Amino acid sequence: GEIESTMLHSYLKGARLCAWLSHTDCPPAIRECKILLDRVYRQDDACDFDTDGLVSPQADNLGTMNVPHDLWELVGQRKVVLCANVKHSTGVYYSRLSSHVGNSLILFYPGGNRSLPPVPGSIKYIYQSGDSFVFAVQRQHPLTAGKKESMDPFAQYPHFPAKLYSSTLEETLESIRCSWVSGHYARWAVSSDTAVVLSLCRVRSL
Repeated sequence: GEIESTMLHSYLKGARLCAWLSHTDCPPAIRECKILLDRVYRQDDACDFDTDGLVSPQADNLGTMNVPHDLWELVGQRKVVLCANVKHSTGVYYSRLSSHVGNSLILFYPGGNRSLPPVPGSIKYIYQSGDSFVFAVQRQHPLTAGKKESMDPFAQYPHFPAKLYSSTLEETLESIRCSWVSGHYARWAVSSDTAVVLSLCRVRSL
């Protein structure tokens, strides 16, 4: 009905604005306007931000614990501060996989290199490194070479941001800073070993 259409329209416009504000190419003037509006309307205006623009998590969202073996291989520490989710200054939430699957699915630039296409991955842990929080991410495993050419129906549509991947995640973890993230993605399992990855970085104008 009309109400549902209006709600969907507002949600998509809001998601598009949040994604734009989180990009480094967002005009400084727009960022300044957001800061002013946040100061006027946001109730938690005493928040602290790290160097990547993440809001410092509340104490009840943090926990120092023995590091799982896979994370220890990445950080080389026996104890580390972990949290379930974090919020960016733009209003975008990021969560570990065990807390919220949708908010754990991110597209990121490998090594922060924006000349490379972003790749999909899932946040398994969010841990503190110095004064910042970093994501420990498992990449979405690509299709095998034989399946890439024969199975991906989206390959012939370069302007539609969907692609087939394996439904499994790589075992190896890698550290990803929030500033390397381009946005979230949606994932649908179409078979036991194949999933569709759809970028949510671009939203069609309504």
